[in-house]
Amino acid sequence: MPMRRRRRGRRGEGGYPRRIVRFIEPALLLLLRRSPMHGYGLVEGLRSLGLEDYPVDLSAVYRMLRGLEEEGMVESTWDLEVTAGPPRRVYTITPRGRAYLAALVEELRATDRLLHVFLDACEAELAKEADQSSDHKE
Repeated sequence: MPMRRRRRGRRGEGGYPRRIVRFIEPALLLLLRRSPMHGYGLVEGLRSLGLEDYPVDLSAVYRMLRGLEEEGMVESTWDLEVTAGPPRRVYTITPRGRAYLAALVEELRATDRLLHVFLDACEAELAKEADQSSDHKE
């Protein structure tokens, strides 16, 4: 019998919505598809994709960017024209990263379809239960 993975937090608690596994990665690639950016700008850009309620650790974003760069999905250069502070690394998506993003979008579409079927079935079941409950009260 396979072991079940333990999850953080307790079931039914409010708080942050559940994370889609590795969702930050395609979000970063989408932002870089729009234009080259530095890490801090990418973190700010995540908010525009509806991730303002997710706690995104800047160091985790930089680790992801390094991993994407090692995999050939993004490239980086130093921005030496910064007027204040040290130079910043600017990231750009590569053709390989664009293809990977397109594949991720197709996976997310399939997940979206599955979730909609599941949610529709749950809503129908809950509505049926509510109808039965109201029938017993009469």
